[in-house]
Amino acid sequence: MPDQVLQPRYADDFRCIGSECEENCCEGWGMYVDKATYKKYRAAPELRRAAAEHIELIPGARDNFRYARMKFTADNRCPFLATDKLCSIQKQHGSEFLSKTCSRYPRALVRFEGSIQKALYLSCPEAARLVLMSPQLLPPHDAPRYEPPLEQSRNLAPGSSALVRSLRRFALDLLQDRSYLLWQRLFLLGTVCRRVHELTAAQQTPQVPQLLAQYATIAREGSLRPHLDGIPARPGPQLNCVLKVIERRYQADQPEPAFVTCVGDLLHAISQSQESAGPDPAARYRDAYLRCYQPFEQANPNFMENYLLNYVFRTGFPFVGITDPVQRSVDPLTSYLLLAIHYRLLHSLLIGAAARHGEVFSMVHAIQLVPAFARGVEHNVKFAEELLSFARSAQLQTSDALAVLLRN
Repeated sequence: MPDQVLQPRYADDFRCIGSECEENCCEGWGMYVDKATYKKYRAAPELRRAAAEHIELIPGARDNFRYARMKFTADNRCPFLATDKLCSIQKQHGSEFLSKTCSRYPRALVRFEGSIQKALYLSCPEAARLVLMSPQLLPPHDAPRYEPPLEQSRNLAPGSSALVRSLRRFALDLLQDRSYLLWQRLFLLGTVCRRVHELTAAQQTPQVPQLLAQYATIAREGSLRPHLDGIPARPGPQLNCVLKVIERRYQADQPEPAFVTCVGDLLHAISQSQESAGPDPAARYRDAYLRCYQPFEQANPNFMENYLLNYVFRTGFPFVGITDPVQRSVDPLTSYLLLAIHYRLLHSLLIGAAARHGEVFSMVHAIQLVPAFARGVEHNVKFAEELLSFARSAQLQTSDALAVLLRN
């Protein structure tokens, strides 16, 4: 399989805009300091005292990357953040003195087959613009259309690089197939991931290439299209699912104000607040989608598609690694359900934002929402555990539940 299928290039195009950025990655969340950088700070006479005051070791640190953490100020800012919104350490000592967390962000580095894949964290507004506004995130030669999968092999073990490459290749092809609506692509991908999960659980992974070849033919020929077109929208159950996910987010901890605003827009769109609920929230939710968000969706088909493509590379899909607090790997079906939940929550929050802004809702408003979503959802370790639990719950394990989750 060509290496470029697994090696997206767009992350190399990212350039930090520094003090011109509307956000600041040095405030509002935690920051790890790796062991090598910590020792470098303690060895530098001009940094030793500040490092002792502002950096604390993590007891029982499991790896050198999360060796210590920065102690933020009372207003939740990095103590080394200068008044011009730039890093005082970098200004005085150069970029080689930055911790790995700071030097890499917003690049997401995922190790695979001895190489490093790069994607971008969309909590950075400039990264969000680069990814979501691209008319074609992956160049044509990086995204072949349903090429034959790997040959059957008795060595195709669950979680093996061969299985990951094969399933990821199919996922990338399918997610970019605009002959289907995006929710239909996701539904088909979910069907495939469920079957792959069943085969691997039954120790029948050599049958996976045949399965992928079968569904590649189905996707090309469109034989399932009448069935997909006939799936009805069920805004009531979908909205209930979204509200349950949001409730779990608030149970994890108090989100940042920007995320709270996004949730507030959605609740206002369905006329629901903590004090009272308006009439028929599901009908209002559906109306907000059709009137306010669907025109944007149709005019910008690349927006959510690019989010999903970046998600695939950023997380290591189809075997997503949940690294905090304990390293673990999850199966293709759970990995897919995590992707689908992220899609649904972001999509629903965008509906809320579109309802708030009405006819003037634009790419500018959508881009403003995504970093708030990424900070509030994708970077929150406690909520990651909640989402993992929800993805594994019985209520999401059926095709009917998947249709409810995806179909607008």
